[in-house]
Amino acid sequence: MNNNQLDQIARSYAEDIASELKEYGGDAMDLAHQYADGSEHVRAWGIGGRAMKYQNKAQFLARVQSGKIGGLILWQGASLINGDPIVAVACRIAQASGNTKTGDMVQTFILPDPHAAGIECNGSRPAKITAWLKETGARSICGECPHAWQWDNGAGQYRKGACYVAEYKSPAAVLGAIYRNSYPIAGVDFPASWVADCVAGLAVRLGSYGDPAAVPVAVWARLISRAKSRTGYTHQWASAFPAARANAYRARGYLMASCDSESDYFDAVGLGFRAFMVTPKGDATPRPGLMLCPASAEHEARTGKRTNCAKCGACSGAGGKGERMPSVFIPAHGATASRVKSCPAAAAMVNEMGALS
Repeated sequence: MNNNQLDQIARSYAEDIASELKEYGGDAMDLAHQYADGSEHVRAWGIGGRAMKYQNKAQFLARVQSGKIGGLILWQGASLINGDPIVAVACRIAQASGNTKTGDMVQTFILPDPHAAGIECNGSRPAKITAWLKETGARSICGECPHAWQWDNGAGQYRKGACYVAEYKSPAAVLGAIYRNSYPIAGVDFPASWVADCVAGLAVRLGSYGDPAAVPVAVWARLISRAKSRTGYTHQWASAFPAARANAYRARGYLMASCDSESDYFDAVGLGFRAFMVTPKGDATPRPGLMLCPASAEHEARTGKRTNCAKCGACSGAGGKGERMPSVFIPAHGATASRVKSCPAAAAMVNEMGALS
């Protein structure tokens, strides 16, 4: 390839970046890095001009697909929610999942940068994430999700909400691995363009923990470009943080709008999203324009049939396998399901008003 051809490619990238900045805002240099990382025309050199650790693509893919490399750091940077340092990781690329609802899917985690956050990690043990959660409410990775950790005035700290994720399990284990530098970094240790090949033909779960809209949409677009199917959800479609809200809108082709009421559902659909609405535990009442999650126990009770997320693929956002399907709803499930009311945010406000009266 000659210099004139490279100039044309660079000019094309610059025009695309300018268009994105005009429509959604953001950081020009960050977008430039994203485009460069994903380009087949960028040589395999990392930060400071040093050669990347992995130069042979076939050998690298073999190590990932055999499980010798347990995870990949897809991106590191400032959260699009509040600007704090966060990390996006893909794990379980070669491992079977123990989650019967999702089935075998590549898991992705959006987590705080453990070094910047001062999260304690001892030896090979999982990170001690609970103290960080109580202090920050996980705002950098979950935003204002009503199921995330909520502020408790009496205790003077955040408390566990209705989210079904047990943070001290998989998220803490992955965070510990990040702290120990166990995962190679895309664009630093290996060319970021290899990410898609690592999960080619596999089902991918965007945001096993954390909101995918905290991470630039280009990171997810690259990851799933050759995947068999994907699922993903975001509460940031209605975020008070402009960058996160714009990023969620940009990612609506990949992510479902997480909704906690029928009002949320109508608002999200009006913005061009497909929606995923959580109803109170046990409430599987049919709703116009929504289908009951085919991977739910309630669907099995009603129809005698049940699938898993990897096979279903309906929660692919406004694009992908679910493009022509209705939006989806599911009764709250998991150990914290009983905490989900018709609208968690409204319930919190009612409780607060009761405390003040």
